[in-house]
Order: sequence, then structure tokens, then C-alpha cells
Amino acid sequence: MLASENRFLRGTITHALLEHLPGLPQQRHAAAATAFVAARGAALSAATRASIAAEALAVLADPAFAAVFGPRSRAEVAIVAQIPRPDGRGPALKVAGQIDRLAVIDDAIVIVDYKTNRPPPPDVAGVPAAYLFQLAAYRLAVQQIFGGAKAPRSVRAAILWTDGARLMPVPDDVLATHERGLWSLDT
Repeated sequence: MLASENRFLRGTITHALLEHLPGLPQQRHAAAATAFVAARGAALSAATRASIAAEALAVLADPAFAAVFGPRSRAEVAIVAQIPRPDGRGPALKVAGQIDRLAVIDDAIVIVDYKTNRPPPPDVAGVPAAYLFQLAAYRLAVQQIFGGAKAPRSVRAAILWTDGARLMPVPDDVLATHERGLWSLDT
């Protein structure tokens, strides 16, 4: 039980660091991360606390993630939508949640979900279906919100695995398959 609680605490602290640190000057990231993890993660070992801070700092320092955490991005974006069924019959899909990071990158809107799985899967085929259904639902909602524009942007999704600081784009065909599957899930 304690290991499970610590796993969730690790994820909660990591999410908070990735939410709040980008708003600080980069030279303050390390001190703020260390202090935050010490205050919020007292139940964790010193080694675990240090690894959480190091993981979040590695993500934020990696130039590959600059656009994800840049000025055209937002953290913890609340989303609520009702998506009509494609066939027009039956109840709408109700989507309510919080997108970890939403960024405008080039001509696309990118939904990023943070995951702290240890170790993360090597490719999309190993990603739990629940994660893919979540991203598919969020993508449908974001498409609905931004779909009315004259030149709607594409909506892409990715998972940011904090263990190893890796951004895994989820291919459109995988999202489309899970979007179709949303209509057959028991709610």
C-alpha cells in the first residue's frame, strides 16, 4: 500500500513541478524544485525526492520540450464538452477533465499528458488503453472548441514520460481508433 501511495505522490509532485516551474525564471528552477519536493514529499525517501526534482528539471532543461513549456502553452487546462455521436443517435459523449499541458506549436494545437510510469513503454503499442482513450476524448473536445475557425488547426496528442524525459507523439490513426472506441465504452 505504501509503495502505491508513494507512486501517486511522486506523480502529483511531478505534475505540480511541471505546472509551476515554467512560470519562474530558469535560474530559480533548481532551488524551487528542491524546496517544493522537500515540503510536499516528506513521506518519500531523500533519494526519491532528489530523483523527482532531477526528473522535472531534466524535462524543463531539454530544448526538445521548449515549445511545450513556452509562452504559447498553458498548464492544467480544464476542459468540458459534449460531443454528439457521429451517427446522430443516442446520448452525447460528455468529456470533463484537465489537460496537463496545451500548447500551440507551429500550425497545431498539442495536448500533452504527463505520465510518471517507471519504466515507460518503449512505444505507443505499450501505452495503456486508458491513457489513449483519455487523449482521444480530449482531442475530440479540443477539435470541437477550435473547429469553428476558418482554418482550423490540427489537434495532436503526446505523452510526456517523465522517466527518461521523453515526448511520445500519439499517431493520428491510434487516436482515431480510440475515438471510435469511445462510443462503445460503458459509461
